[in-house]
Amino acid sequence: MISFSSLQLQQWIGAFFWPFLRILALLSTAPVFSAAQVPIQVRVGLSVLIALALAPALPAMPPVRLDSALDWMLIVQQLLVGGVVGLAVSLILSSLQLAASVVGLQMGLGFSTLFDPLQGVEVTSLASFLNMLALLLFLAVNGHLLLLAVLARSFALLPVGTAHGVGIGAGSWHALALEGGALFSLGLAMAAPALGVLLIANLALGTLSKLAPQLNLFAIGFPLFFVFGLFALYLLVPVLQSVVQHLTSIGVDLAGRLLQQAAHTAAVPAGA
Repeated sequence: MISFSSLQLQQWIGAFFWPFLRILALLSTAPVFSAAQVPIQVRVGLSVLIALALAPALPAMPPVRLDSALDWMLIVQQLLVGGVVGLAVSLILSSLQLAASVVGLQMGLGFSTLFDPLQGVEVTSLASFLNMLALLLFLAVNGHLLLLAVLARSFALLPVGTAHGVGIGAGSWHALALEGGALFSLGLAMAAPALGVLLIANLALGTLSKLAPQLNLFAIGFPLFFVFGLFALYLLVPVLQSVVQHLTSIGVDLAGRLLQQAAHTAAVPAGA
């Protein structure tokens, strides 16, 4: 007759339950999977499958009791660790949408704003198109697998139940907020070539308006800016895969650094 104790049952559940929470938090904040079009049932189902596949390769997990404040703190810890990994990559990938929004506004596409279902906000049609293309390329360069690799590494850096506090401290969140500046710097850097071309076109149009005031600038300027913007987009699309791959690498490195910082903070005794 097979018999087992309640502690053994709690340990078996814990080996799956704690990874499941981190993976669910990751899928709720990571690119593609956090989109509103992805049903919650799909995220939960994927989290269950990934946790079942990943659990045998992870360190030993504490049992699940949920009868004390410490257990609920562990739940918060797993959600924060998984969430910060997904947020780091989403933050960096959003720079491409920012670049497309800036270029789209300079092209005169500000009036053609669309509701982006992936982000839940109104963006220009160019930004919506490039954002969708970037997410497809993110999957093509195996960005989702890199995220899972970082998450698996987090169990070695921040083991369940052994980290101080809730795992991701104020220092890591502050570092993530500071890295938000990369969203603007990377976005403007990617938009700079197109903005330079459009700026030259603006200067040329301004000079033309002084030489021939009778010209209809709206009839000339809009097609001119649109053509130059499409030309810049034509030059960008062939290298977009390399751009997305580089942004994914930056986001994964950022997530790894945040986890390392959290692990270093957890290793320092309180009051040291």
